[in-house]
Amino acid sequence: AIATTPVINHPEVAIVGVNKIAVRPVWDGAAFQPRKIMNLSCSFDHRVVDGWNAARFVHTLKRLLETPALIFVEG
Repeated sequence: AIATTPVINHPEVAIVGVNKIAVRPVWDGAAFQPRKIMNLSCSFDHRVVDGWNAARFVHTLKRLLETPALIFVEG
């Protein structure tokens, strides 16, 4: 599957679903290039987690997965 909807179980307030890596065509401005793509699906209990903070978490997770060396650079 390329997308899932993770279900939050009590007492969890958030969950991340990791989907498999697949080679997909990505436009680089001149031509389509094969790239490894992985979809993440996230669910948050908005009674506990503010949407802005959830989006910031997803953005940070994306950056760290795309560039793992940042794990050692940022504090």
